This record gives sequence, structure tokens and C-alpha cells, in this order.
Amino acid sequence: MGKNRLHGRLLVRLGVIAVLGLSALNLPPRQDHFHVSAFVLTTSPIVQRSAAQTHQSTSTKTRFSFSKLGENILDRFTDPKIEDPMLPLTEAGIAQIVAPTLELFWLQLNQSPFPSWAQPLYDYTFTPRGALLAPTLVHGAGLACAWLLGCLAAKGYQREAYESDALRVVSTTLKAGAFACGILILATQFDLYREMGGYVQVGDSAETDLRIYRALVEVIDDIFFEAVTLLGWRLLRSRVA
Repeated sequence: MGKNRLHGRLLVRLGVIAVLGLSALNLPPRQDHFHVSAFVLTTSPIVQRSAAQTHQSTSTKTRFSFSKLGENILDRFTDPKIEDPMLPLTEAGIAQIVAPTLELFWLQLNQSPFPSWAQPLYDYTFTPRGALLAPTLVHGAGLACAWLLGCLAAKGYQREAYESDALRVVSTTLKAGAFACGILILATQFDLYREMGGYVQVGDSAETDLRIYRALVEVIDDIFFEAVTLLGWRLLRSRVA
């Protein structure tokens, strides 16, 4: 009996200690847990909606920046800033007449064959004087268009582009020339595609290889003489101004 009473007292004391320990922990009731979960579930759509709005705002800003960049590039061609109205006409004449003429003179002095574009427009038995004038003007018109587009792309008709220091003038001229070279190369590829009746590449035949190499040499000659004449003209104008 004494042992049973002792065990009973120990169990009572352990029960009291357990109750006091649980009350000291202050655990939240089960309904609070469900309340917190319900709050999280209630606010999660708000968080998702906020994230979606943030993503939409970011994508809108990105599209706006790209559209603004596209408009700025397009404005260079549709609404250019030309401070000297005579400059495009002058440089068009240099690109169309002066540079191709110097190229033909140089080839004649070195007794090199003329380019394919320098053939007379009509089949003359005896080539008269001035037979190269028309093909030179026709070919030069394409070179002039390429140069004008390059100047518009590089903002080459703004006053600081041609009346500034030599480094700025050379930099702007090279940028415009790079754009013009791209147009010239692309136009040459279209011309070869039309002439050969389809897509060809080096190695297809000896005839097509010869035509491709000849076109390559002609493009290099055009770029060289156009660069020399136009760069020299711009540097001379910047010093005179």
C-alpha cells in the first residue's frame, strides 16, 4: 500500500509538471494555425497579381525602349537633320562621277581590264568617245545612293560631323562608309543572283568562280576609290571651314 501511494504521488507530480511545461511553451491553438493558413491562401493571389503586374510593367518598358530605338533609327532616314542642303548634292556628284572616273583612269594607266559595269550600253564595232560615260553614270548612281544612305544612318549631315576636328570627321565618314559598303555588297549579291539565275557559290564551276572573283575585285575597287575621294573631300572641307 505504501508503494502504491508513493507511485500515485509521483504520477500526480509528473502530471502537474507536464501541464506547467505545456502552459509555459504557450503553443498556439490549432484554430490559429488554420487562421494563418487561410490568411496566406487569401493573400497569395494578391502576391501573384502584384508579380504579374511587375512583369507586365517590365515587358511594357522593354517594348517601349525598343520601339523608341526603332523610331530614332527610322527618323534618321525619314526626318534627317541636314544643316547644309548643298552637301548631299555635292557628295552625290563626287560618289557618282569623280570616284568611278578616277577608278577607270587608274585601270587605264595600269593597263588593267575595265570592270563589267564599264561596258558600253550598245554594241559598237568601234568604241566611240564617250562610250563609257553612260555606264559610269549608271553605276555611279548606285554608289551615290549607298553613300547617301550611309550618311543618313551615321548622322553625317549634321554640322559637327563635317566641320569638327579631323578625328570626328574621319570617324563619322568611316561609319557612313561602313553602312554604304554593306548596301553595296548586298546589291552586288542580288545582281549576281539575278545574272546567274539562282544561288551559286565558289566551287560550282570555273565560269561562276571567275564571275564571283571578278565581282569581288570590282567591289573592292569601288570601296577603295569611294573611300579615298569622299574621305579626302570631307577632310578638305573641315579644314577650309
